[in-house]
Amino acid sequence: MNYNFFTIDHLSESRISDALSSTLKVSQSSVDVADVDGDQDHRNWEALILCDCTRASGDVSLALDIFVQEMVSEQPTEANCAALFASASGTVVLYPAEERVPSAYWLVTPEGLVTRTRLLASDDEPPVYSIDAVEAAVPQLPGVPVMLLPEIIREQHVSVPLTTELMSAATQQRLANGLVLADEVGNPLYEARVDLAEWERMIRRMGTGWHPAGRYPKDLYQEALRARDRLELRSSSAPEPLLLLLRRAVGELDDEFRSHTEAGTPFTGVEEHGWWWHRRPVPLPWNGN
Repeated sequence: MNYNFFTIDHLSESRISDALSSTLKVSQSSVDVADVDGDQDHRNWEALILCDCTRASGDVSLALDIFVQEMVSEQPTEANCAALFASASGTVVLYPAEERVPSAYWLVTPEGLVTRTRLLASDDEPPVYSIDAVEAAVPQLPGVPVMLLPEIIREQHVSVPLTTELMSAATQQRLANGLVLADEVGNPLYEARVDLAEWERMIRRMGTGWHPAGRYPKDLYQEALRARDRLELRSSSAPEPLLLLLRRAVGELDDEFRSHTEAGTPFTGVEEHGWWWHRRPVPLPWNGN
């Protein structure tokens, strides 16, 4: 098992060893911790736990690469290990998030607060790291902005069954009139799928109370409304039979959108926009962000 952590505080090798011993329930003699830039000749390469430490610059102080032998009985998930290590070592720990976004990390404090964070690395060699934002206030990082991270929300999977049905029906009918079934920019089917999926993803999130965060960035909400703008144009100009399929899917989603919103717009300067700009979720999911 491997764990990859950053710590915001610089920890001594003995403090890291003690924390790993406590976290993974092995004796201190079974843990080998060393600076990767230091002397490697006296390391215990047979240790149950090997930890390579690399000094880091910026908002984090250490990068820890931890290898745990298979015979160690306690092998928690990376999230659980990070929480236990943060508590044992008394420092804030960052570990990579599951989304395919290089800057996406989880952060856990010694007190047990867990939140998402954006960790940026400069182009310097070695890089300088900055904790750019967090989704919940972290007492140890009072100057870091608290905000939702839209790049992470975009990566989270949301099922879009109506969009999937549209694609399936279009494929089965082979879309008469010579419409090419290709996922290419400029192709009517591609453009309809992209916009319908964006509109549907937002509505599905709304229907679950904006799971998993319970909040949603205003910018992403507006992007979905603009996708609905484009769908309005496509619903009148798409070739047959895509036109009928698209109108049916949009109609179902519009009904769901109405059921989760009330009259009134949260935006200014949208008087000439479609009716979907003149309804609002209650409460607004971006309040306080």
